[in-house]
Amino acid sequence: MQLEASLDEFTENGMGVVTISYDTVEILKSFADRMGGFRYSTLADPDSEIIEAFGIRNPNPEPGSRTDGMTFPGTYIVNVDGIVQDKFFEDSHRIRTTAETILMKTFGADGGRRIEVQLPQFSFAAYASQDELSPGSTVVLVADIELPDGMHLYAPGSDYTAANLSIVETDHVLMGDLVLPEPETLYLEPIDESVPVYYGTARIQRDITLAPAYREESIAVDAVLTYQTCDDEICFPPADFELTFHLDVIQNDGQRAPEDIRHPE
Repeated sequence: MQLEASLDEFTENGMGVVTISYDTVEILKSFADRMGGFRYSTLADPDSEIIEAFGIRNPNPEPGSRTDGMTFPGTYIVNVDGIVQDKFFEDSHRIRTTAETILMKTFGADGGRRIEVQLPQFSFAAYASQDELSPGSTVVLVADIELPDGMHLYAPGSDYTAANLSIVETDHVLMGDLVLPEPETLYLEPIDESVPVYYGTARIQRDITLAPAYREESIAVDAVLTYQTCDDEICFPPADFELTFHLDVIQNDGQRAPEDIRHPE
């Protein structure tokens, strides 16, 4: 699948990469040859012994079926001492968090094309973790907000409208988790109230997943940035800013291994 090939992004960023699959050596070699080879090791675990040891065997396939022994799809980030620093796992074998998205979330890697916007109260840049994705890919949409001195943006946890980045959900794009930075606490002396806010910069992130059955060559994802800000003199009303992320779609490689080396049906 094209999603597996994207793991080359890890090697480009100086990381050692090892993958493991319940496929046999012959199946993995067939796939690697068809994709032009990979710059990382692919380990065969046809009896699912290592998969079982890590506790990531998918229990949903019927025993003895073609997919029996497969894993939940996921990625571990491990440091030089062998300690897991982060992990990304999915419940469906058709969904994958892309390498580019993991690099952005874990190491702050750059994303794709930027939409630069200047609003009356602040400016922001919006972008996705990558400009290309495949059906079944989970990527992240980002709004990097720059607030001028004296201006604050409300975070969740008060009666004010909190910052949010949402999408217009369709049959093709599903909205995932919202990730916000840790806020600061602002004490409003006139009303004796403490509220969570952001000063300076704030990165708002929203996961989205492209439906595994999507077959077009591109997709436009409509999103809404919701916010409320105040400065030292004025508390502005809540507002929404609509924007669209344009992403190219690369179809997955659906070709199976030669019949004589496939998993038994």
